[in-house]
Amino acid sequence: MGQDIRRRYFRISLGAQVARVAALYSSVLVVLYSWCLGGCGVIKKKPESKPSELQLVGKPMEPEQASKVLSEVGSNFAYGPGLGDAAVTVGTVVVFPPYALYLLGNAVLSLSGYEPVTVSSVLPEEQGKAWSDTYDSMVSGPGKVVAAVAGHEYRSREVGEDRMQKLAREIEASSVSSEQVKTLR
Repeated sequence: MGQDIRRRYFRISLGAQVARVAALYSSVLVVLYSWCLGGCGVIKKKPESKPSELQLVGKPMEPEQASKVLSEVGSNFAYGPGLGDAAVTVGTVVVFPPYALYLLGNAVLSLSGYEPVTVSSVLPEEQGKAWSDTYDSMVSGPGKVVAAVAGHEYRSREVGEDRMQKLAREIEASSVSSEQVKTLR
């Protein structure tokens, strides 16, 4: 009976410790994130010369063009660093759940027309580039394996962005009006 009481006490105290550590991590994360949002100079508007994939959202386009966009986005994810990046992100959220708040904040920033806050964005330019290159080399493994198995060429972030920008320019050039799309349906 004495061992049962000790085990119960140990479980309760361990649970309380885990809750305290999680609360501390969450508090620190919230304070740091609010400090960055408060104007520490990390939050920057996206330059107009660097369009994102979101520029195509809501634009009227023909079904063939929409199919091309979906195919390109999927290929960039599968044959590029997307798989490895997703694995690292999911793993980090599982190990450190408050990281989901950071991801949510970056999603809001991206949708609002700002650049997401990343490690490379807070470092000086040369060190940020070195960090990005190191991270990309780490997360590129799954994409390289999938590309090799599928018989496709691996797509780095730059290649994927170039292909998406080329596709966006093609869609802009064709610029189908919404009335024409309704007529096609």
